[in-house]
Amino acid sequence: MRIEAICFAVLLLIMPATLPAQTSTNTQTAAADTFVSSGQPDSNFGTLGAMEIAAPTTAQPRTQETLLLFDTSALQSGFDSQFGAGNWIVTSVSLKLFSNVATAGQQPSNNSFNKIAAGNFELDLLSNNNWNETTITWNTLPTILPGTGNTNTLTPLGTFLWPATGSPSSTWTLNPDPALLSAIASGSDITIFGQPTSGSTVGYLYNTRLTNPAQLNVTAQAVPEPSFPVSVVAVSCFLLALRATNSRSQTIRQNWRWV
Repeated sequence: MRIEAICFAVLLLIMPATLPAQTSTNTQTAAADTFVSSGQPDSNFGTLGAMEIAAPTTAQPRTQETLLLFDTSALQSGFDSQFGAGNWIVTSVSLKLFSNVATAGQQPSNNSFNKIAAGNFELDLLSNNNWNETTITWNTLPTILPGTGNTNTLTPLGTFLWPATGSPSSTWTLNPDPALLSAIASGSDITIFGQPTSGSTVGYLYNTRLTNPAQLNVTAQAVPEPSFPVSVVAVSCFLLALRATNSRSQTIRQNWRWV
């Protein structure tokens, strides 16, 4: 087989490595969720169909904070199945929340909730996943938050504005923090902690897993196997082809001498 044909075949084999990397998005619903309230510090709300991030107001002087737990092992298995074990990286993560009562000024039927109101809130990655949705309260929350004598951490995933304009769902794009991406890549549990920002007026009510659960949407990209650069192969083939052409020319000239 001539060297030109061999080089052409090799280039065809390596060209796919230059195509855009394949991506895929998988979704995981919450495995546990609840909220805690400073207005009812010893009460647990893990059996309710909704939870709320809320700042205190004059009429309702209580703070409400939320907890969402996601088991990402199914996400890891899904991406491993699509791309091969470990042959992928997370490129984006978002949280989708659903609301039945979402217009500013509305008072939910359960008086444990504050009125719906626009305002800012933040989402954080909580390192401690050891909490139970049916037992945790405002007074026991500090045992899983950062504090003296523990190694718990809160990693900011973003600050957001809840507009309270009646939308039945909202999607929040989370900061691609290495701790979050690493947890998903290893199939670990992750806890997302929601709280009002300082000075906020927010009253953001959204559904728990008992009605319409929160969704963690993760996009991953395949990591191609290392390949020899196409340009290097192309130049090498060109030089080999040139050498072969020169060799054939010399052979022809020598043959003419014997004619």
